[in-house]
Amino acid sequence: MGGSSRMNELLSLAGRQLLRKKLRVVLVVLGIAIGVAAVIGVTSLGEGIRVRAVEQIKASHDLTTIEVSAGTQEGGGVTLITESKLEGIKTAEHVLVVAPFMQDSYVTLNNTYLAVKGITPEYRQIHGRALQLEQGEWFGGNEAQTELVLGYDVAKRLALIEDIGPGDVFVVKLRLYGEEGRPTDKTTTFKVVGILKSGGDEHDNQAFMSMVKARELDEKDAYDGLWVKVDDPAHAASVREQIKAQGLIALSAQDIIDEVNRLMVAITLVLGFFSGISLIVGALMVVNTMLISVYERTKEIGLSKALGASDSDIIKLFLAECAIIGMIGG
Repeated sequence: MGGSSRMNELLSLAGRQLLRKKLRVVLVVLGIAIGVAAVIGVTSLGEGIRVRAVEQIKASHDLTTIEVSAGTQEGGGVTLITESKLEGIKTAEHVLVVAPFMQDSYVTLNNTYLAVKGITPEYRQIHGRALQLEQGEWFGGNEAQTELVLGYDVAKRLALIEDIGPGDVFVVKLRLYGEEGRPTDKTTTFKVVGILKSGGDEHDNQAFMSMVKARELDEKDAYDGLWVKVDDPAHAASVREQIKAQGLIALSAQDIIDEVNRLMVAITLVLGFFSGISLIVGALMVVNTMLISVYERTKEIGLSKALGASDSDIIKLFLAECAIIGMIGG
């Protein structure tokens, strides 16, 4: 009880001393409060933005899919996505679907640009939500090699510039380059059989043909890319590492999330550092206030020591005043 009573008496005395300099104490408390609020506010804002960004990524991306592209070698070469690598990825553990694609730039006879992607049924299986048809149907059957499905924006552009729509047949050209770099144009005819709904992504600006026709026209032995679907988001990282081990580039939504997390942590730390300066200023204000108080109360301190107060008692009194200011401000 004696210790508790002595502490209460000390705090009461410290409080009375602070009330003698109300304006000074209010300014110091305000400085500390601003510093604390700045640190908490910046940290909370950074965390809120990070959580919101991650939620949006998870909502707009499938965490079970991995995008694969050709890799680069140390000597400057390229690791291509060959048929053997495709088969190797298909047989990997936890892999459900592998969808290769080929992509080239075509132009119509009136020089309207088209980005055309050759796909397999597996590609539609993975990207089903983004490949919903607004008109027509998907290519299939014996006529699949001469049929084309247009993305929403591509369809609008062709309708506006060339008056081409569902059911129309038109000619496109693909420019190929030989080993000596000489260009040759390959011409083919397509029939528009479908138009996609607007999905707000890259598919809106693409057209789609069968993989068989794409390989026939392009004359390449390798694919431009793959989409891989795994059985569970928890297995995406291990499958991604297996693909990277083959010299290919593999990216998933988790990579984007990890990058966002790293970026937001760095931004929060930088902003927290600058807002933390205000806390340091607040602490210096407390020190300055106590130093001024010591100089102003020199006679009072001397009188207290004459009445039997020890140096530790005087120090405890000033520390109690600091603690009260800190608790109110923080």
